[in-house]
Amino acid sequence: MKEGLIRKYESELSDEEIEKARKNDHAKRKPRPCGFTVHIAKGCNGGCLYCYVDSPPKLVDLSPKALVYSLLLNPLFEPGKSFVAVGAICEPLDYPEYTREFLMEMLKLGNPIQISTKEIDYDLVEILRRVDTLTSMCIPFDEICKKFEPRRPPPSERLEFCKEIGGGVFLRPILPMIDLETYKKGIEVIADYTDRIILGNLRLTREVKRKLGINGLPKKYYERKRILEDFAKDMDLIVFRSACCSNAYKHNIVCWNRCWEKGFCAKCPNKCWIKTSSSSL
Repeated sequence: MKEGLIRKYESELSDEEIEKARKNDHAKRKPRPCGFTVHIAKGCNGGCLYCYVDSPPKLVDLSPKALVYSLLLNPLFEPGKSFVAVGAICEPLDYPEYTREFLMEMLKLGNPIQISTKEIDYDLVEILRRVDTLTSMCIPFDEICKKFEPRRPPPSERLEFCKEIGGGVFLRPILPMIDLETYKKGIEVIADYTDRIILGNLRLTREVKRKLGINGLPKKYYERKRILEDFAKDMDLIVFRSACCSNAYKHNIVCWNRCWEKGFCAKCPNKCWIKTSSSSL
C-alpha cells in the first residue's frame, strides 16, 4: 500500500518537488508521543508570553501534496495508522488555504489527524470537524488571556468556534501566576462549550522565564494540575492527560502511545485497554 502511494504521488509531482520532499525533515523525523508532528510553518508571530517559539514564521517550502509525500517517504510513517499532529511550532490557521489543502490530502490516507489552534476561521469548519481539533488557550477569560496572548482572538470567541467545530479545549499552559480558583471558574466556562479538555504544562526556557518574570516553577506546580484535572472531571468533562489520547478518542481507536501502560492514562471513555484486549481475541 505504502509503495503504491509513493508511486502515485511521484506521478503527480514535479522532479523538483520530489527532490525537495526527499530532503525535507518530515521524511526523516522520528515520531513524538502525540504522533508525527507536521510543521506547516516554522515560527510564529503570535507573541504569546509563555511560548518558547519566538522566530518569525516561515511557510514550509513544499506544496501540501509534496508535504504528504515527504511524510510517506519517512520509513517510520504508516499510512492509515500513524497519528499526525499539526500545529506544534506554528499557528496553522495563519495559513488557512494551505492547511485546508494539506488536511484534505491527509484525510485520503485515513490517518488519525489532530490540529491545535488559537485562531478562528469559519470557512474551515467542515474540514476541522473531520479531525481532532483542539482550541488552545491559557485561560478562558478575555481580560486575563490578552496579557499572555496579545495577538490572538479573545478566548470567548475561540470557545464559540470550538463549539461550532465540535472540538476540545487544550488549556495550556497552566500558568503559576494564575490562582487555582480562577482556573476552576475557567473550567466551568469551558464545560459550556465542549465535553473534553487537556491541561498542559508550562515549558520553561530562558526566554520564557524572562518574558514571564519568573525563575522557575513553584514546588507544587504539578499538584495544581492534578487538582484541576479532578475538578474538570467533577464538571463532567472528559479529561485527557496527553494529546494522543484526544486523537484516539476522536477517531475511536487505540491510543498509539499506549498511555494506559505508562501510568499516564486518565481512564477516559475510549477505554483503550479494553479495545486492545478485544482485538487480540
